[in-house]
Amino acid sequence: MSEDQPAGRRRQLPVFHCPYCGDEELTPHGESSDAWRCGACLRAFSVRLIATGVTE
Repeated sequence: MSEDQPAGRRRQLPVFHCPYCGDEELTPHGESSDAWRCGACLRAFSVRLIATGVTE
């Protein structure tokens, strides 16, 4: 973990491809830890975990 990022706030690569075009050329976008930019289709998007182990 780099020292400039607080614990638990590291960027994780989302599923390794763009959800819009399927390309793998993703780079971080902006200051948010969940924002990504696709170099192929030029879209920016965010990925956020809502919950784990949810039962209804």
